[in-house]
Amino acid sequence: MLYRVVPRPLLPNAVISEADMPHHEGLNPHYLLFTPDGTRILHGSSYIYGVIRIWDLSLRELLKIPTEHVSQVGDWARLLSDRTVVSGTSKKSYDFWDVISRTPIRFCTASRGSEGLDFTHLAFAPNDSIAQRWETILRDANGWQGDPRVHNETHNRVACISEESIFVDEKSSNTRVASLNVDLKPQEDFMLSPSGKSISFRLPSSNDSFLWNIDTQAVYRLDGSLCNQTSYGREWSPDGHYIAVERYSDFTIWDSRTGALVSILDFGGHFNLGGRLCFSPDGRYFAAADEGRIRLWDMKIALQPGPYRPNCPLSFRDGVVDISH
Repeated sequence: MLYRVVPRPLLPNAVISEADMPHHEGLNPHYLLFTPDGTRILHGSSYIYGVIRIWDLSLRELLKIPTEHVSQVGDWARLLSDRTVVSGTSKKSYDFWDVISRTPIRFCTASRGSEGLDFTHLAFAPNDSIAQRWETILRDANGWQGDPRVHNETHNRVACISEESIFVDEKSSNTRVASLNVDLKPQEDFMLSPSGKSISFRLPSSNDSFLWNIDTQAVYRLDGSLCNQTSYGREWSPDGHYIAVERYSDFTIWDSRTGALVSILDFGGHFNLGGRLCFSPDGRYFAAADEGRIRLWDMKIALQPGPYRPNCPLSFRDGVVDISH
């Protein structure tokens, strides 16, 4: 079997496990995500050569796939079975790795052709059963195509920016659900929650991030989490009830229904810009990784002390949210 989950004593601050990256190999993380069953974590990083890693929930490294080139790390990876990993690249191509042996084999690539996907075999199967397994995976394109980091949306909404407003429309009927005037054109990195009920956004020349609860029409100022960063990490929980916001050395967790600060997760040192963060599919765990470390928290324990601070919604003046206070 490829993996075995090993229980470990709980560390302070709801941290249940952590691991240091080998020197240089943790640089420039491309992605960090849980497998669909929530029992393992996939992490892709690059430094001269690319590396794909699979960890269990104790952050014991189960498998390391050294790639020939940084681009082969891809933008994401998915564990198709205990024996196969697929990684997707920014050029919409796919690499397949057989991980049954100690040295993973890149047995095939798939790229977009004029009539669909073109497959190129790079390795010969050692026996008929493995060859049959490979062919079954390649035929089931719907089973591995698509970025697994994309939230499983439970709504039919789309958000957009026009001038000084954020609009939310129903995709099927193209009808307007709600609009929010903020008196300044919001940054383009706004994020609609998986439930379609909240939007995280920020404004130019501001260290604050904001949360708009679409259903209640309430807008909350979170805090000066950005620390003058040009970009910052945020991640919604799968149900959209919480959002994690990156700060200098920790992550603040906010309740999207009330705007309250409900937990602070300490990374145990400076979290380098360009790191990655993610929730498990059931929302039970939260993970973060930068160029030097990966850390895992139990959200059930992390949320017990909260809320740290309730939050009052911002007021409106003539239909425009007042962000001056």
